[in-house]
Amino acid sequence: MKSAPVKEQSFLHTSAPDLKKELVNGLFVLFRTAELYNSNHPSFQNPAQHLLSVISRLQDGEGKVDLETLDGHLFVNDARLKFDLEGYTAGKFLIGVLSSHHLGGLSFETGLTQDELNRFVFTFKKAPEDQAALLELFEQEKIEQIIPRKKKEENPVLRKEKLHTSREAARKTFTTAVALVETTMASARAGKGFNLLSAKRVVQELVDQVAEDETALMELAALLHFDNHTYAHSVNVAVLSVALGTRLGLDKKMLALLGFAALFHDIGKVKLPLDLLNKLDSYDEEDWKQMRRHPVLGAKTLMLNRGTDEFTARAAEVAFMHHINYDTNGYPILSEKRVPGILPMIVKICDTYEALTSGRVYFKTPFTPDQVLQKLIGGMGTMYDPLLLKIFVSTIGVFPVGSLVLLDTAEIGIVYKTNPDNVYRPKVRLIADANGAKTGFEIVDLSERDQATGQYSRNIKRILNSQDYGIDLTRLVLQ
Repeated sequence: MKSAPVKEQSFLHTSAPDLKKELVNGLFVLFRTAELYNSNHPSFQNPAQHLLSVISRLQDGEGKVDLETLDGHLFVNDARLKFDLEGYTAGKFLIGVLSSHHLGGLSFETGLTQDELNRFVFTFKKAPEDQAALLELFEQEKIEQIIPRKKKEENPVLRKEKLHTSREAARKTFTTAVALVETTMASARAGKGFNLLSAKRVVQELVDQVAEDETALMELAALLHFDNHTYAHSVNVAVLSVALGTRLGLDKKMLALLGFAALFHDIGKVKLPLDLLNKLDSYDEEDWKQMRRHPVLGAKTLMLNRGTDEFTARAAEVAFMHHINYDTNGYPILSEKRVPGILPMIVKICDTYEALTSGRVYFKTPFTPDQVLQKLIGGMGTMYDPLLLKIFVSTIGVFPVGSLVLLDTAEIGIVYKTNPDNVYRPKVRLIADANGAKTGFEIVDLSERDQATGQYSRNIKRILNSQDYGIDLTRLVLQ
C-alpha cells in the first residue's frame, strides 16, 4: 500500500533537521503501535511505511542514517537533536529503549525493506535486555540492514567541560529566578504591582532549561542554598513542578503557566508579619492560624495585580488551592468541597517535597530524600493524587539527584542523573574509590550489568549523610 500522493508530496519538502526528528518520532510511534497491533494491521502498516520513507529520504540526502545516544541525548548522523517539548516524550522513550538493551545506537543501511523494518520492530520488542541475546535474534531473523551499535565511551575531559557549561547556564537561570521572586515579593509586600513580562521571560528560561538539561537544574534545586530560603524555595518548587509537568507531557504553554504559578504559590506570605516568617522556634497554634491565611492572601495579591491575565489567574488558583488535599480536606476550608485541578496538585507535591528536604522552622533538621518520599507515599490517595505522585517518584527517583550514596563496591558517589525506567538505578558520579582516594571525573550507570554474569555491576548500599562525613556536596557538584 502506497502513501497518499498529497501526503508524500508535502513530505518531500521536509528539511533534514525535521526528518531526523521524524525518524525518532516514527520509531516511537512504531514501537508503541506494535504493542497493540500485528504487522498486517493497517494501524501498524501506515506508520511503518512512513518511517521507511523517512529513512530513505535521510539516506538519499546524507548517505547514511546513524542514530546514537550519548549521555542522555540523541544524535542522528552526528547532529544532536534538540526537541521541543512536544518531542520530548519520543526522545526519552527511545533513549530508554536503547539503554535497556545496552546499546549506543542503530545504523539503518541502504537496501532496508519494509518487511525487514517490520521484523526488526517485533524482534526488538520481544528481545531480552541482553545485548548478546539481541544480536543472536537479529541473526536468526536475518535482520541485516539495521545494525545495533555499542555504547560510546565519552571522553571524561569533554564530559566535564560540557557539564560545566551546562551547569553555568543552569546556575544563571536559577539565580535570575531567585532574584525575580525576591523583587516581586518586595513589590507585593509594599502593595505595588509586579512586572508580568519579566516574570514570564524568566519562567520561559526555566522551562527551556528543563527541556535542554533537566539534570543540571535539578542539582541546583537540590543543593544550592540562599540566605533567604523563601525565595529559593519558590524557585525549587518551580523547577520540580516543570520537571514533573514535562514527564506528564504538558505542552509548552501549560508548562509556562505551571512554572509561573509555582514561582508565586507562596506570595501570600508577604502579607504575614515578618516576625512570624522569621521565627526560630516551633509554631504554636496561633502561629499556625496566621500561617494558614497565606493561600487566600496569595490569591488576592495576584488577582489585584495590574494587567491580570491567564498567567495570574492560574497562579491565583494554585496559590489558593495548593494546601487543599486530594480528599478535599486541608486549608483554606472550602464551602463547597472539590478536588484541586492538576496544577495545584502538582505544586502541592513539589512544595511538600522541597519543604521537607530543605528543612523549615517547624522541622529542625531536613529529612533525607528517601524519607520524604516515604512520607509522600503515605499520603497517596488522601493528600496527594496517586497518579501524579507515582510519576513524581519516577521523576525524582528513589535516590534523587544530589544524594550521597555508598555502593556495594565500597565506592562513594553523588547521584548524577535519575533513571525513569528504573528508579532504583540512577547514574552516579564517583568521588571516592574503595580505599577512600579521590577519583577522576567518572560517571557510572547503575543499570549496567556484568556481561559475563548478567548481574548488576554496582548497587547502592545506602544513602549517606554528607554532614557526617564532612562533605560539601554543593562544592563538589559545582566544581
